[in-house]
Amino acid sequence: MTKRALVTGATGGLGKSLCTHLVESGYHVFGVGRNLGDLSYLAGIGAEMLKADLREIGASEKIIQKFPDVDVLVNNAGIFPIKKLTSSSIGDYDETFTVNVRVPFQLMSHYIPKMRDRRSGSVINILSSSAFSGSPDTGLYCASKHALLGLTRSSFLENRGTGVNVYSVSPGSMKTKMGKTDTSQDFNTFLDPTEVAEYILFCCKFQNEMFIEESRMNRISVV
Repeated sequence: MTKRALVTGATGGLGKSLCTHLVESGYHVFGVGRNLGDLSYLAGIGAEMLKADLREIGASEKIIQKFPDVDVLVNNAGIFPIKKLTSSSIGDYDETFTVNVRVPFQLMSHYIPKMRDRRSGSVINILSSSAFSGSPDTGLYCASKHALLGLTRSSFLENRGTGVNVYSVSPGSMKTKMGKTDTSQDFNTFLDPTEVAEYILFCCKFQNEMFIEESRMNRISVV
């Protein structure tokens, strides 16, 4: 049976590469993003699409209603506010944690029990090198990714031995639209999202004796 993969943030650089690689590898892909026009490439590669703004309450329920069951869940969507903590509002906090933590939690809570029933499934949470460090101008992003790291580690332990693999992939800055907003670093040194997508696809292949718990990848030259 063809495996089904759900990818949030399907219109970003990593999301597009990942959806394309998954389709090419024989997965039936469900892509979720905010902009219907940006999602249109999915129809061209034989994938299904859903427009959903993950900042809005009810977005997770909308995704689950459209795609009730999957074999692979990739929580890739994220927002990256560049603001000092002292300049951030409670609205900034709520928005960042809704997209970066709450939605992954809600999707995991729905799909993992179904995966456990089949004793097969993978959940890949896309973190960031920021999950392991602080920052003077992206504090909320760092905090949300650190929270997602804790969620992933706990879920990994809860599901170990059930046939469900839950793990994190934490890349450094990537050559994406989000990456371009960080003008404090040299964009030319950023990671190629295609290479990150290829690594994630490689991780999806392991369903039996071996598992991958956490992966971190960084740039050779950090400038």
